[in-house]
Amino acid sequence: MNTQISAFALTAAVTGALAAPAFAHGHAGTKGYALAKDGTTLVTMASIAAPGEVQTFVLDTPLRAIAYRPVTGQLIGFVDGMVYEVNATTGALTDLDATFMDDAMISEGAVAFDFNNQIDAVRAVGADGANLVYFPDGFGDNDERANSVRRFTDAFYVDGDNSAGADPLIFANAYTNAIAGATADSTAQYALDARANALVTLANNAGELATVGLLTIDGKAVDVIDAGGFDIVSPAEGTNMAYAVLQIDGEASAGLYAVDLASGALTNLADLGMGGFTGFAASQGM
Repeated sequence: MNTQISAFALTAAVTGALAAPAFAHGHAGTKGYALAKDGTTLVTMASIAAPGEVQTFVLDTPLRAIAYRPVTGQLIGFVDGMVYEVNATTGALTDLDATFMDDAMISEGAVAFDFNNQIDAVRAVGADGANLVYFPDGFGDNDERANSVRRFTDAFYVDGDNSAGADPLIFANAYTNAIAGATADSTAQYALDARANALVTLANNAGELATVGLLTIDGKAVDVIDAGGFDIVSPAEGTNMAYAVLQIDGEASAGLYAVDLASGALTNLADLGMGGFTGFAASQGM
């Protein structure tokens, strides 16, 4: 089911209305994809620089998370025990028949989900700390992990960190060097922790978290809830533009923000006019 509507008319389709923002031209050419209404609806923006027109698709299966795969240009969806390819122009879901190892489970709560563009595999991190990787079909040369989801070390803060000993509440993650159509020579993984209200790094399979900085707006720390999403687009290796859909605690609607990966500082790009987002992905090119 496809409905193309103006941002202000989104109320009827997604119980809210996207406000028409004023964007810097530097964000032009970046597409946005979001999950709304408990993962039952895919919202697509042809450009986050001018999201006055969006498309919404009611999904046959509610998704817990989505991620853009830079190498192939696919949108990938995650739900318990299943990995799907998501058709971003129709909302159709194709089961990729992934095999989940017995311990590859994430309990209730948010799921952070993004592709590591160095190895072309997607990491899923649960609000419960679960640290999974989906290795796509064809991964490696006769690699036994291909088309399987496997669990690695649960996320934890390293000794000496400000949050050492605290349980993380990771709800979004993103990798640098997400170059369209090619793998990267290297990547770094960032994540958002709603308990610490911080931007952190995550050391892949080792599960090690380290704080980069508190999430701030105009220098003031903010309190975010564990809903929304986070992604990075990279026109070239070493050039990384980070975006997040975040909801500040106590506010009725979420916002679209640019994220400074060196500090955690946020710049508000748009008031989205509604809450309830549970995933976000962005892409350039392809």
